[in-house]
Amino acid sequence: MLKTLLLIGLISSMSFASEPRSDNREKFIYIMPDDRGWQLVEQCTRSVYYPETFWRVTEAQVDAIEKRLVKHLEKLKEQKASFVPEALNNYKRQYIGFELEGESYFYGNFFPKDADLEVDPIRRGVVTCRGDKRYWGFLFNIDTFKFVTVERNDKMVKPPGAWDPKRSKPQEPQK
Repeated sequence: MLKTLLLIGLISSMSFASEPRSDNREKFIYIMPDDRGWQLVEQCTRSVYYPETFWRVTEAQVDAIEKRLVKHLEKLKEQKASFVPEALNNYKRQYIGFELEGESYFYGNFFPKDADLEVDPIRRGVVTCRGDKRYWGFLFNIDTFKFVTVERNDKMVKPPGAWDPKRSKPQEPQK
């Protein structure tokens, strides 16, 4: 029991190595509640996902995935990938977990730390439809333990709320 309490205390007091700290303790990482997941995954200039369920990630999970992300981005840079984000300390980010087609995923939504946001990132998903390439995200498959994608906002995807022919048929107009 004592070991469990110590472990819980350690995790709750843990600071993120990737989270820059300033005198005013500016927040860089936002763990989104599961009821706000749709706000993150329905982007308009990146891939859109349709999860069955969402779940809140933990600080320990975010710390672990960010360590893997740094290594993955270094690998992309070595491979001369067409897109490699700047260092993580240049971004604020939001995280959510979800289930899709029987597999579990982490989703990260990144935006410039100096961005003039129209929403509060604690309460709402940060989405920009202006094609601003400084915004990006990743999808990590927990079951295969691999990054599925790291992509920036540079393509047009269906606008939020638009009919998606892969999901259902449009409703007939009422007469």
